[in-house]
Amino acid sequence: MIDVASDGVMEYLFHDRVPGMTTLDVVTDSLEKNDYPFTYQSAIVALDGDDPAGMVLSYPSFYHGISPEMERFFPAARLAHLEDFFSARIEDSWYIDSLCVLPPYRRRGIGESLIVLNKDKAVEQGCRSLSLIVYADNAPAISLYRRTGFEMVRRVELQGNRFIRHQGGCWLMKCERHFLS
Repeated sequence: MIDVASDGVMEYLFHDRVPGMTTLDVVTDSLEKNDYPFTYQSAIVALDGDDPAGMVLSYPSFYHGISPEMERFFPAARLAHLEDFFSARIEDSWYIDSLCVLPPYRRRGIGESLIVLNKDKAVEQGCRSLSLIVYADNAPAISLYRRTGFEMVRRVELQGNRFIRHQGGCWLMKCERHFLS
């Protein structure tokens, strides 16, 4: 679901990086290694019986950025393309890296519930706010985030390409502490 939520960013970064492995394989392997913050332990999964319906991956905003490990692994041109994306953050916030609700489960309150659980996490971690980045043309997601207390902070440049099919960049959004409890 992280790949679905990224809607092209993960594929753009990981395509052809590990011979014989798909982007999904690489991301799954990374999450299973349990290297904080990109670990399955940073995720909350909503289930319908035994079937996954949605998920959110989140962690302190400090980790949202281009790390030395990323600089060693990804081609410089790919990281340069995503520079504004990875430099956009709200300091001391709890960052929602990925939020996805699968199509058959949408409009049932699952996304709102996952956000509420992250608001609780933010409070537990002593964060002043929640933050996230959303594609500017993703009106349903922006509507969900606004309903749950998020406001647009600034535009984030992100050019589309054959992997990232969105146009108009992204928005950095923030939910202030008074909305967290």
